[in-house]
Amino acid sequence: MKKHVCFLAFIFVAVLFSCLLSACTVADTDPSALETYDFGRDKVPSVTSVVGRRTVTDVESEGKNEFPSRQYTYQSDSVSDDLSQYIQRLQEQAWTATGVGYNLEESPGSAQFFKESADEGQILTVFITYEDNEYAIKVTKMEAILQ
Repeated sequence: MKKHVCFLAFIFVAVLFSCLLSACTVADTDPSALETYDFGRDKVPSVTSVVGRRTVTDVESEGKNEFPSRQYTYQSDSVSDDLSQYIQRLQEQAWTATGVGYNLEESPGSAQFFKESADEGQILTVFITYEDNEYAIKVTKMEAILQ
């Protein structure tokens, strides 16, 4: 009986340590160093993976289970160049622009792209808004079927 209690206590401590370690890892992740924006099996290239580190001024998350989204806001002295390179990467990875288009030379502005998710019946959207010295990348995963 004593061995059984010790074993259960060991398991409890191991699980607790694992949870604390993973919580620290998530909390300690520097958003300015992300290589991808992760949504389960879907990995969206991050701005920093394309143009290098930028100052992140805000990170927002919405919709935990249904339609999760995350928005990263960046400061930059080269908004047009950053986004031109980033959009080129998205298009190289089969992301499709939606709407009437975008003009990175006009500020403020926006652009939107979509791609089929790795999960059946879902898509990813990347919505980009930009101003003179700042831009935001919002990635959302939602139910939809591309035809």
